[in-house]
Amino acid sequence: MAKMLPELTEAQLADVPSKAEVKVYRALRDSLSNDYVVFFQVAWILQQEEEQAKDGETDFLVCHPDSGFICIEVKGGGVGFNAQSGEWFSIDRHKNKNEIKNPISQALKAKYSILKKLKESKRWQTLSLNRVVRGHAVFFPDVGNTETLSRPDMPEKLIGSSTAIADIGNWVKGAFDYWRNDASNNTPLGRNGVEVLKDIFARSFDVAPLVSVQLADQELRRLLLTKDQIRVLDFLRSRRRVAVSGGAGTGKTVLAVEKARRLATEGFRTLLTCYNRHLADSLAKTCASLPNLEVMSFHQLCHRFIDRANKASSRDLVAEAKVTYPGKDLYDVQVPNALAYALEILPDRYDAIVCDEGQDFREEFWVPLEFLLSDYENSPLYVFYDDNQNLYSRVGTFPIQDESFSLTDNCRNTTPIHMAAYKYYKGLAVNPPDNPGDEIQFDAIGSRIQQASRINAKIVDLISKQNVLPGDITVLIADALHKTEYYSLLNRLPLPKSAILLEEGLRGSNTVLLDTVQRFKGLESPVVFIWGLDSIDISKHSELLYVGMSRAKSLLTIVASAETCKTLSIS
Repeated sequence: MAKMLPELTEAQLADVPSKAEVKVYRALRDSLSNDYVVFFQVAWILQQEEEQAKDGETDFLVCHPDSGFICIEVKGGGVGFNAQSGEWFSIDRHKNKNEIKNPISQALKAKYSILKKLKESKRWQTLSLNRVVRGHAVFFPDVGNTETLSRPDMPEKLIGSSTAIADIGNWVKGAFDYWRNDASNNTPLGRNGVEVLKDIFARSFDVAPLVSVQLADQELRRLLLTKDQIRVLDFLRSRRRVAVSGGAGTGKTVLAVEKARRLATEGFRTLLTCYNRHLADSLAKTCASLPNLEVMSFHQLCHRFIDRANKASSRDLVAEAKVTYPGKDLYDVQVPNALAYALEILPDRYDAIVCDEGQDFREEFWVPLEFLLSDYENSPLYVFYDDNQNLYSRVGTFPIQDESFSLTDNCRNTTPIHMAAYKYYKGLAVNPPDNPGDEIQFDAIGSRIQQASRINAKIVDLISKQNVLPGDITVLIADALHKTEYYSLLNRLPLPKSAILLEEGLRGSNTVLLDTVQRFKGLESPVVFIWGLDSIDISKHSELLYVGMSRAKSLLTIVASAETCKTLSIS
């Protein structure tokens, strides 16, 4: 059997809209030897489009180390061509005609485009495979006689039919033999070449599991759900401007990071940006070893470019923006416009930009971000956002015309945490995860001192007796205005020798993090304590409860007065 990428089950094949593609998928899978690698529904974005090589997709990409690769375009039903108009059309069982794209042209363009994509890879360049055996073909699995379909630009040997389905191995071999005779492409692909194709068109994505034994089962479930979310990128990979929305836990940040990684790996100079500085620092640490990828918050980005432009021009761009926009907010209006001024001075640009937390970006932020793209209209721009996490009351208008792609499956939280957090969510329905866990714990305690002692005792128990890493524990303060009072109460209490209480920093494996809900937005933690609800009006802060609760992956504890706990438990 051939190696199929992806390996679809029969249930998954039943969901594929094109039954013709399913017929060819099964035939290739069952009839070809295991030396073959077959990619299904491949799509790509090129760094630079050419007349023959453009962004696109192909139904099947068939590879063999002793030969090369062939792009196959599949069309179901009957097929027809009008020589006078140049139009192609499909014919259904009722003899109705529907115009379709030229399948020969599609396959031909895919061949050139895939080779162009491969040439962008340094590994491919090292292998010197620019003359690899490459070809294109078409397959009509519902058509019996291919003789009448033969054309000067598509000989009969390269046209598959219902007859070829039964002996598709010989048909594929014949197609490779046909293209191998072309003197311009006669180099075998080799196994190293096949690996490059896998790396580019079917790269795997791994998520490191938690260390804690207690949380291991939940994390294994979560990993499977997260991998399912990564498939969304495969559906979007041939689109250049995309907005992706979703509630907390639907994988927006995971997808944003992976999209940025893929673009950077493919040679795009990529910017991954967000509003929250704490999130930006965390993402920068995660992506530190990746070339072609820069990670920073929007205002870090502003200051970096403004400082360089000031030095290059001997100007004070922020002062100029203050004159132009008197009385406007410094960070919301004046600094973003100073960034736009800086881009008139500096030539630096990015080939692609990925933006997380898009709901927190004001309209004034998008103009300089678009100016930062090397191609204002065509460079890839991805925006991931959640309207219900708009803690900073920003405007959510993105420079993307297409309708947003919605994520509807929670892949972060356990089911009880999802149900608790999504009481305070307003937006498109999000499906709860199939990941059972402990119910939300409400610790009803009177004074802040007693509350601090209870949180400390539970943290000590988690670390010392239940083998939870300190770095998996986070205490979030809801009342940011009085955070120092809460911080100081916990800082007085001892932790096991291996653990350190860290205020508002980047977590390590031995640090229990103490932070605010607002600062921790966009991040997550296996174990979360929410504290400081008694000193705020929770009836006016539903979005704060939504964000805070949804940060917890597996264990969530609310520590508050009896009255506050009762209000939350019955709301």
